[in-house]
Formats: sequence, structure tokens, C-alpha cells
Amino acid sequence: MKNLRSLVQDVVASPLGDVIASVGEGVASAQQALDDGSLAAVLDLYAENDDVKMKLLQDIGYRPTFYALPDTTGEVRVALRLGQGAAGASQATAVKKSAVPAVRAALGRQGLNTSRKLYASPVDAGYTNQYGFSADVSAKLTFRIVPIPPPDGVDELRLVPNLVTDREGKPRSLADARAVLEQLGLRAALADDEQDANDTSLIASQDPTPDSIARAGDEILLTLAP
Repeated sequence: MKNLRSLVQDVVASPLGDVIASVGEGVASAQQALDDGSLAAVLDLYAENDDVKMKLLQDIGYRPTFYALPDTTGEVRVALRLGQGAAGASQATAVKKSAVPAVRAALGRQGLNTSRKLYASPVDAGYTNQYGFSADVSAKLTFRIVPIPPPDGVDELRLVPNLVTDREGKPRSLADARAVLEQLGLRAALADDEQDANDTSLIASQDPTPDSIARAGDEILLTLAP
């Protein structure tokens, strides 16, 4: 029979180190998914939005909840059992005892040594059926998800809106762009030669680009159309 280490390797498809590493990667991925979800909620809250409820949440300083996995316990249990099954017993009696001496004598006349014999059986389906071999592998993973205070400064994050066109694809005026930025706590900045521009002037480009992440109080540089 194979030694215990080889037997476990046959039952478990991956080395134990790989199993532990996979569990660790899974926990890290779960934590990252929790963080991504909370951060997305923050950016959705502090983005350009006409929803009355979202504006109310902005006004009261609502903060989406962040979560963490403070502790994770992993347990891998391997159970091996070996026994004589009914299939093995039936096969063992398939050859009559009276025929064994005759077979040994015939082989001895051919010059074959039949006094000692070494048998090797692979742990395959036939071995399992004959000897009642079975192996069970189970894993248990226990974890807790708890709310934690939001990171410092997370409520200052802002998703930069599109100031060139509105959500209907219409060009934005300077007055409209300033109003949107003021609502998000951002400031509009113009080039030195455009300081006296009319509020009806259209926006040609912006820096940073839409969907960039800024902080409350940051300036968004606007370039006006000629």
C-alpha cells in the first residue's frame, strides 16, 4: 500500500500549501470586494445627481458603511478509512482452495518460485470496490463581517462630473458648470485670459476628465469654447 503522504496526495488534488494560500487569497478578495462596494457607494452619493433622496443624504452628511473581516478561521479535515468490503470477500472465495496447490505445482515445474509473492494494487475504482477503501475530505471556514468607521477623508471624495455636456448630451454653459461644481463642493477655475468670460459661454474641455476622483475644495480647470 502506498504510504500515507502519497495516499493523501492522491485524495487531495492540490498540495496543502496551495490550499492554504488559496484560502488566504479568497479572504483577501472578499475584503477587497467589501471595500470596492463601500467606495462605490460613496462615489455614487457624492456624484452629480438630481435624486432628492441622494441630495438629502448629502446634506445630512451621510456616510456609507464600511465592513471588514477581522478574523477568519480555516479548518481542513482529512479522514481516511480502510476496511474489508463485501466485494473483496466474494472475490477472495472465487478461487477454490483445492485448486491452489495444483496451480503452485504447475508453476514450480516451470521453474517459477511460488513460495514468496509480492502484490501491489493501485488505489483506483477496482481497489476501492474490492477492499472497501474510501477517503473523505472536508473543509470548514468561519469568518465574521463587522461594520467599521469609514476611513478618514472618505466623505471628501468626489466623482468629477462631465462639465462639457449634460446627461442628455447638451452643451453646458459656464453658469451651469459652476452650479454643478458648487453642489459637489468643487470649484471652477478658468485660464487667466478667460476670467471675464460670460456665464453663457460654453465649455470646450475640462481637467481632470469626467469620472476622475477629486476631493472637496479641488479646482476643476475649464476651457471655454471660442
